[in-house]
Amino acid sequence: MMDLSAYRDIFIEELNDQLERMDQSLLALELSPSVELVQTLFRAAHTIKGSASTMDFRELSDLTHEVEYALEWVREKKPEMTSELIDTLFRSLDAMKVLRDQYIRGEAYADFRAVVREIKDLIQTPAVVGQLKVPQLQPAESIVAQVAIVSGKQLLSIHIVLEQKCMMKAARYHILRQRIEEICGTVVATSLMESQPGAQNEDDHYGQFIIIVATSKDTQQLKAELSSDSDIHMLEIDPYLLESNEVAATSAPIELISETEQTKQSLPTVNTTGPDEKVKAAQPTVRVSVERLDHLMNLVGELLIDQTSLADLSGSGARKESSPLIRSISGVSDHMGRVIKELQEGVMKTRMLPIDQLFSRFPRLVRDLSQKLGKDLELVIQGGETELDRMIIEELSDPLIHLIRNSADHGIENAEVRAENGKPSKGRITLTSFHEENHVVIRYSDDGKGIDGEKIKASALGKGIISEEQAARLTTQEAVHLIFEPGFSTASSVSEVSGRGVGMDIVRSQIGRLNGIIDIDTEVGVGTTFTIRLPLTLAIIKGLLVKVSGRVLILPMYNVAEIVRISPEDIQMIQGQQAILNHGRIVPFHRLCDRLNYPRTDRKSKTIPLVIVRSVDKIAAYAVDEIIGNQEVVIKTLGTYLGAMNHLSGATILGNGKVALILDASYLVSL
Repeated sequence: MMDLSAYRDIFIEELNDQLERMDQSLLALELSPSVELVQTLFRAAHTIKGSASTMDFRELSDLTHEVEYALEWVREKKPEMTSELIDTLFRSLDAMKVLRDQYIRGEAYADFRAVVREIKDLIQTPAVVGQLKVPQLQPAESIVAQVAIVSGKQLLSIHIVLEQKCMMKAARYHILRQRIEEICGTVVATSLMESQPGAQNEDDHYGQFIIIVATSKDTQQLKAELSSDSDIHMLEIDPYLLESNEVAATSAPIELISETEQTKQSLPTVNTTGPDEKVKAAQPTVRVSVERLDHLMNLVGELLIDQTSLADLSGSGARKESSPLIRSISGVSDHMGRVIKELQEGVMKTRMLPIDQLFSRFPRLVRDLSQKLGKDLELVIQGGETELDRMIIEELSDPLIHLIRNSADHGIENAEVRAENGKPSKGRITLTSFHEENHVVIRYSDDGKGIDGEKIKASALGKGIISEEQAARLTTQEAVHLIFEPGFSTASSVSEVSGRGVGMDIVRSQIGRLNGIIDIDTEVGVGTTFTIRLPLTLAIIKGLLVKVSGRVLILPMYNVAEIVRISPEDIQMIQGQQAILNHGRIVPFHRLCDRLNYPRTDRKSKTIPLVIVRSVDKIAAYAVDEIIGNQEVVIKTLGTYLGAMNHLSGATILGNGKVALILDASYLVSL
């Protein structure tokens, strides 16, 4: 038997794409039923069934066959898109996802016979006994098929299910086979139902069958000619592509057209645009392993380090002498810098994905929450084309899910309360993304009741999260950020959706791990907006080089809010803690050398260089000995052999060959 493990990753990736396509199409179908959406769902289910069968994943193949059968019924009968029908299709899709996850983890497969019965009850059709396999061509049949392809014909698979009440199914099968041969010209192969052990009626062996034909007629024309037969319950016509082993099985010297051309000839054309619209040609794409992209990024990083070293060498040489050789080296260094910059941008773009790949998961979540909570909710997505590093996109999933769940449960009022406040009955959640300088901004907002800072403060005080002294010095706006504290919740009871006091803490920790910043803008009775700012990528960053106790350290520039100089008199003691006033805001003050347990150095200048660092919702000011400047640096992981180094996010190699440590801003501001 052929080893299929080499194709496992490709299968899983394709499966994820098709399941996501089905999810989005079902959501769209619920809002606006259309034949095109049903066709999209059917094609996706058919693709999954075929690929799962190829991978010998019979559990998924069988379940998807029932889903495909239900979609065929929807396509043919055009029933009303009731909530019962949509919910059943969603439950079927969820079952397919569960099977996928169990396949990935290597677990035993769940029993979904109840889901299958639900599908059959919905479309009111009896179960088809036995399994029907698409026929695999024998060598002689393969030769006939290849000759037909070369002569300009296409191969089609005609799947027919006879009505249960049809008498003399065997006779009807032979009549239909002869009729198909007359219409198409060549019948290449056939496949009948497998006889079941102990079956009483051998006639059921002919209850459904597949006939492979070679024909010059298109799918719609064939369907029109065959569907008039009253004994046909289901008729499905699809392209049939020769498998590689079927081609290899023949020794006839036949010149075969490429699989791409065969596909073009055999696939039916579906016009989904108006008469004045032009169909855009799909851009060719290549799937590349993430490990390969990471390797390319590492190589680009090494080149960047070498280019920085070369620039330092040419700069130091130019200061000592101005020979033509030094000037030539400087020119080469500048050119190399430009090329590496373009190469770096190119490799980074290959790691970028539209954030819509993340946002597209949430309409289903909002729909389910709407039904579970009994609230009318809508999700508006804007800026889905904004691109972000694929690693960051995956890490963003949990924080946004928690924001949505909290908005749906706590933030957005029920219809009666909204009506009393003059709001529309439908609550709105808006997700927006856009680029801003070297950051990606994600703005999440709802039009709910907003966050009352005073209530938050009282709740935190009652739960012991803050003390009376801390509560007294918190402003209303600062109190709002207490929702990020571990264990904080204003819910009176724990529900399936929220109320355990863990969600918003996850939001802060995840955003902090991504070197992001989060702001809250809220107004009681109007709504709440969370603004998240994230770096484009975590592989190569722009860093601020500072000197502390004779050591060069690096702070990520996207965590640097401001660089200032202060005099010692500007440092104040506020409630037993050193702090400074920055634009009217009290900011905790620390010496970076003390935080890192480095010895203090004698200060010669009358002023103190200060770096104001932000991470998530917190801010702090750190005194350093010297501000060196900023440059792009490549983050190198430190590995596990150094143990827990929470204050460091990595290291880099400077142009002079020395190693500089990169500080973790989120850890520093949390001290």
